[in-house]
Amino acid sequence: MTFTNPPAEHPRAASIESGTGTALAVWAERLDDAGARDLDHTATARMLVERWGVDGWWAQGVTVAYEQLIGRRVEGQSCEGDFSASASRTVPGDPDAVRDAWDAFCTAERREELGLAAPTLTDTASWRYWRTAVSDGSRLSINITAKDGAGETARSTLGIEHKGLESAESREAWKSVWTSVLTDFTTAMKENR
Repeated sequence: MTFTNPPAEHPRAASIESGTGTALAVWAERLDDAGARDLDHTATARMLVERWGVDGWWAQGVTVAYEQLIGRRVEGQSCEGDFSASASRTVPGDPDAVRDAWDAFCTAERREELGLAAPTLTDTASWRYWRTAVSDGSRLSINITAKDGAGETARSTLGIEHKGLESAESREAWKSVWTSVLTDFTTAMKENR
């Protein structure tokens, strides 16, 4: 059994061991012995759940790490072969206020500069979304949920999820862009309080 990198050096090795109670190296050996190199992502994750009782969320994480270890995908790459970039911040305000602030921050001029179409706004009981298409064919979703506090002390988590990127280089470029945009957004929020 050969791996592109030693399992213990994988960036999620410690969290996988903590979350599953089993070291990533052990999972990699078990999956290899069970023939997972010949299985797709879904079948591998299903095997982790059915054979070893791994929670569904952790089964996905172990499967992704395993696929990275055997060279089937690189960091940030989905099982479809495309890439995604993400970033998040905790910001003051309830989810409605944060989305309103994000929507006001993302002016038509800023959207044009970033290559973003006009957004759609949707809600669930716990989440607020601001979604749009990107001129390169990728998709952007701003996901906002309450973190803690209420009223004046309310804080929310704003997560940027940019999917459908064509390469690891594009992923890194967009991660840099979104980190900078989040910094500008949090600065603007502080100035407007």
